Amino acid sequence: MAAYGIGLSWMFEIFGFFVVVLWFVLAAFHALFAEMQSRAVIRGLGGWALAAFTAANWAGWEFIRAELFPLKFPWMTAGLAMGPNALLPWIGVYAAGSLLVFVTALACGRLWKPAVLLGCGLIASVVFFRKLPVPSADDPQTVKVGGVQLESVTLEDYIKHTRTLPDDVSFVVWPEYAIPYDIRKNARDWKLAGNLCAERNITLTFGTQEVNGENGWRNIALTMNANGVRGIHNKVHTVHFFDDGIPGITADVIETDHGKIGTPICFDCDYEGIVRRMTVSGAQLFMVPVMDAISWTRRQHDQHAELFRIRAAENGRWMFVCATSGVSMAIDPHGHLHGRLGALEQGTLVASVKREKRITGYTRFGWLAPWMILGVAALGWLKLLLPVKKKAGGAANDANIPC
Repeated sequence: MAAYGIGLSWMFEIFGFFVVVLWFVLAAFHALFAEMQSRAVIRGLGGWALAAFTAANWAGWEFIRAELFPLKFPWMTAGLAMGPNALLPWIGVYAAGSLLVFVTALACGRLWKPAVLLGCGLIASVVFFRKLPVPSADDPQTVKVGGVQLESVTLEDYIKHTRTLPDDVSFVVWPEYAIPYDIRKNARDWKLAGNLCAERNITLTFGTQEVNGENGWRNIALTMNANGVRGIHNKVHTVHFFDDGIPGITADVIETDHGKIGTPICFDCDYEGIVRRMTVSGAQLFMVPVMDAISWTRRQHDQHAELFRIRAAENGRWMFVCATSGVSMAIDPHGHLHGRLGALEQGTLVASVKREKRITGYTRFGWLAPWMILGVAALGWLKLLLPVKKKAGGAANDANIPC
């Protein structure tokens, strides 16, 4: 409760005093971890076996909390605290976090030699996972991108700022909810957007809506050029407790003049599945519209920004993120920044990104690692919940049970 109350104090600005309930729900997973941990110790588990169970026990509950629980929330995890590292393209953020917990458990069990050796390995995976070179303008795979970071403004404001971008920008991204209505049903505004694409010779991705009459509306990222719509993505992971439209179910890529593009929306990148599925479908780079309200405080913006870096590193893709009030970023396939417009700022960001085709081990098979860890943890939990078998002719062995 203390950790979440301090680390996620910005939630109070959104939910008021109801946030105490949300902090309690998050803290409950740590209570479950502690319950299973105490059962393991009472059963006499120790040494390497206890360290391994500790890692699986932690990662299992963390994975459920972050990806499987109905109120899933993937912030403040052990792997996320490590930042971009060389383990992510192979086993992802949750399995990397389990290794961090494993090293800590070895140290707590005074297994100093393996703890130090593995700990140095984890440090090396961060230190030597270096920033990639800036894409060369002469490289045919390079795309010059501009983002317009504005909040609660009109279409005309986005057009005005887009016109200030350098002439060699060929792809432009506006934030989620940049156009908070169905622009295709507004003849004037749709024409203005099309004229802008023709005038600047750009492909444009931005957040808008798709209204289907009585069937409700969808939060979409629309990609267009002077010839019209190139594709849309319906946000899959809508935000809890908000009217965020009807959730989508697909993770398709969009064919553009700049290659195959993935356009996940904001919260889609908090979870591992959408970016991975788009990469498997052929996405060579990502253009991501984001809405983080200016009233949600700088800390919320900066914390949220870390999740995009993790997704880029897991799948080995350049990612250009454009947010309403920050943080807009250009991220390389190692999760390092090549451009940043900070939280609570307004303006434009220009950066070069690059199309990539290599598929990481994580995208191919490494995404199964947390599932396997969860399976191991579940077997351990089941065994610990079952009663201890009594020895023949006597009571259960109480030698390791403290008074």
